[in-house]
Amino acid sequence: MGRLILHMMISVDGMVSGPQGELDWIANDEPLNQDHLARLEQADAVLLGAGGYSMSSFWTAAEHDEKAEAIIKDLGRAINKIPKIVYSHKDMPVDWRNTKVHVVKDDKALVEDVERLKRETEGTILCYGGVRFARTLVQQDLLDEIHLDVCPVILGVGQPLFTDLTHRTNLRLRETVTYDSGATMMHYEVVKTS
Repeated sequence: MGRLILHMMISVDGMVSGPQGELDWIANDEPLNQDHLARLEQADAVLLGAGGYSMSSFWTAAEHDEKAEAIIKDLGRAINKIPKIVYSHKDMPVDWRNTKVHVVKDDKALVEDVERLKRETEGTILCYGGVRFARTLVQQDLLDEIHLDVCPVILGVGQPLFTDLTHRTNLRLRETVTYDSGATMMHYEVVKTS
């Protein structure tokens, strides 16, 4: 059975982007990026919502960008290579290498598809968002672990990750790592209740 891990960059006040989608506040340093690369290289697949697919053009270009740092090029190669599934309510064109679209009409269909995918996978499945997709995974109790890279900034306004939740989700802290940039990775296991 595969383990589904949500991995998001987040501000201290729980935002995953600014009000206009700004990401200029995200912490960036070599050890943090090396940890991201290691997790990505150990994963079997990546899940994204339709909003998260917007990363595709950046990563496709980063792999071949002569001006990019080596670690960014390595991250680009890794994410372009790994199988990716984009969840959407309607069919959409994709031109990102190794990417398939799974059309789901509602949350029930999403839950069924993700649970099937977890049954068919032996290893790790990473999810990088978008924010609405990540919220749905939390709301529907589909996550096994949550990795939050908490960046040293309070945005005040933006897109909050944990909103519109209807029940408690208990977490067990597995690991923390503090990086040179001041970001802290918080690795939680989702405590499943029977």
